[in-house]
Amino acid sequence: MSNRNSMMAVPRVEKRLKLVPPDGGWGWMVVAGAALSNIFNQSMLSLFSLLYGDALEAMGHNTKGAAVVLSTMLFTTNFGGPIAGAIVKLTSTRFVAVLGACSCTLGILLSGFSTNIWHLVISYGILLGLGLGFIQNSSFVAINSYFKLRKSRAVGLANVGTGIGQTVMPHIVRYLLENYGFRGACMLLGSLSLHGIGGTLLIQPVAWHMKKVEEEVIIDEKINLLEEKHKNIVIDKDHKINGEAIYQNGSRISSNEKGLAMNGNNSTPKTTQQHKSIFRKIYELFDMSLLLSPRFINIIIGTALTVTSIQNFSLIFPFFLQKVASLDKQQTANCMSAVAIADIIGRLTLPVFQDKYRIKARMMIIMTSVWLIVVRQVLAYQTDLGVLLLLSCLYGFGRSMVIVARNIAISENCRMDQVPAAVGLGMLSMGMIVPPAGYFLGWIRDYTGSFIVCISAQNALLVMFLIMWVPDMILIWFEERRRKKKNGDVLEMS
Repeated sequence: MSNRNSMMAVPRVEKRLKLVPPDGGWGWMVVAGAALSNIFNQSMLSLFSLLYGDALEAMGHNTKGAAVVLSTMLFTTNFGGPIAGAIVKLTSTRFVAVLGACSCTLGILLSGFSTNIWHLVISYGILLGLGLGFIQNSSFVAINSYFKLRKSRAVGLANVGTGIGQTVMPHIVRYLLENYGFRGACMLLGSLSLHGIGGTLLIQPVAWHMKKVEEEVIIDEKINLLEEKHKNIVIDKDHKINGEAIYQNGSRISSNEKGLAMNGNNSTPKTTQQHKSIFRKIYELFDMSLLLSPRFINIIIGTALTVTSIQNFSLIFPFFLQKVASLDKQQTANCMSAVAIADIIGRLTLPVFQDKYRIKARMMIIMTSVWLIVVRQVLAYQTDLGVLLLLSCLYGFGRSMVIVARNIAISENCRMDQVPAAVGLGMLSMGMIVPPAGYFLGWIRDYTGSFIVCISAQNALLVMFLIMWVPDMILIWFEERRRKKKNGDVLEMS
């Protein structure tokens, strides 16, 4: 038996230095900057009716006019995601985030000078929408590159800024409108939005803050011989971050230097790069190869369904409270505040729980979706204020995890350099699914005249999401179990 084992090829284990994200350090400054930007920019979506309602009436537009402006803004935000991902690949996350923050500030300022609805469509709908799309994509990509073990916690803290903005900013807007009028309020809100530019400037390339760690790797002798032969040009693939490859000694190699190195060793010829068609370049720039993966398509469609369900419930919830539960405006506001406060608490606590027990983002979304289905279905039959306040808190707490984890779920299933494009494609899927699905859910409410049926239809979207994701998660569990068993056998041999 011993002779047979000695005859077998025993893998050689070698210690190597590897560059890894700091999982903290300057990353917390990036989180603080993203939260600051979210307070004054991302909260603008919930302020639309309060800030622009009277101005639209003065222009001769009511509900339909508001719908046009809001739809334009949501469309631009979601379809701006892939554009932001492409620009991140060409430049940096910092450039895209600052560009987005500047666009938001300009949009808010110019909206104060609107005299007809098309001015609002351009300023609020396009400029602000594009800026929000750029910030959402680039800020998540930046945080994702800094954190590994504490990623969920970091994203949750950054999203707390949005919750704080949605809680505090309505009171600020009301004060500004009463004391400075519509135009003055927009100019002062634009000046507050400048804080977002300061926050995005805190984003630095993660390559400046990488840590060196020592790890044991199993060496394949054939690959080792190849590396020895070409040791001057071999780059560790694990050290590629947002388009930049990093040597083990920490130095960076640009795309031009890589081309010179490869041409010097008679590798990929330049003519191959020069004769790429425009369609091929666009294909690579937007990382359309991600759409060849059925799992990736399953993930982005699933996250879009959860977002659709949550957004539509948020729209009808105040009407449900007033028309079905017969609550007055103050009681309705109390329930809405309960949702917002519980949402903030959830963004602070649930990611800590996820990081501590190493739960995947997709599994967290599945568990919280089940939570939301139960809470909302029970809530649909309630009219007592105390019960509604309790269920509002439970709903806000569960909703927070879906908001925090959706982009993490997308990033967990692609390479680091594909994250900007992956998040952009996820936003694109939301832009394609949310409007028609939202219109259909609204039609159900109008056709049936029942909020209970409408809420049940929203829950049906989450059930559809669970049908899509749960079998895939079971398959992933079996794949990981098989891989761990295989790696364990290899280590025993060594």
